[in-house]
Amino acid sequence: MALFKSAENKSNEQERKIQAMLDKYGLGELSDPMDVYSAKRIAEELVGTGLMETGMKIGLTKPEIQLPILYQRAIMEQNFIIIRQLNRISKALEK
Repeated sequence: MALFKSAENKSNEQERKIQAMLDKYGLGELSDPMDVYSAKRIAEELVGTGLMETGMKIGLTKPEIQLPILYQRAIMEQNFIIIRQLNRISKALEK
């Protein structure tokens, strides 16, 4: 068993995490290619910074540190809701 992951394995794992995040927040069904690209870029940044895993680590920090992080996660999730709703509106207008 190798101690270090290969670049290909890291890339596959990163892509899997990104897709899992998009699916979790209902962004896997975006229809506009530019929206898909933007959502993937956002997911890459969030996965890369570890913000998505912050919930697991947050129990180890002080409350004054936890609160801004929780607010940021709430805003992020609200933004994803808005993106999904705009996508639904766009699909409805195309019909």
